[in-house]
Amino acid sequence: MTRTQSQQRSRQKIAADNMTPVMKLARALQSGQLKSELRTTQEAIHAATALTKQIEAAELGLTYEKDFLVHIAYLTPDLSMLFTAKFEPGKQAAIQAKLSGQCCYMAGLVFGIRDKDHGGDWAFGARPFLSTPLVLSALRQRVEEGEAASN
Repeated sequence: MTRTQSQQRSRQKIAADNMTPVMKLARALQSGQLKSELRTTQEAIHAATALTKQIEAAELGLTYEKDFLVHIAYLTPDLSMLFTAKFEPGKQAAIQAKLSGQCCYMAGLVFGIRDKDHGGDWAFGARPFLSTPLVLSALRQRVEEGEAASN
């Protein structure tokens, strides 16, 4: 007997059913169409502020620093190194001063969310500003480093 497509559950549906609310949130924050564009320091700070508010609005009882963090990722002008600056709500002016004093390209945002339903592990993700192989691989590497550090 062969199952019809409507009877079979897709692997994605099964995987989604096994995800915790934090895993689903991290996945949702990384989804959507990527608009590849250069961003100024101020725009990166606004994006970090918006991401922070989006995570807080998810109604999972998450508080900044204790349950989640956001970092602004930036590249050196020769594109050889990726750095991150911790975003701190309420300290946007200090972050602006720090990053504006450097010659760099804003690459994207990197975030981590503590998953209390999964033993306190962290779910990491990234929101790139530029869709280039270099930026995407650098952000992916930074996310993997975060995952390795949390274990």
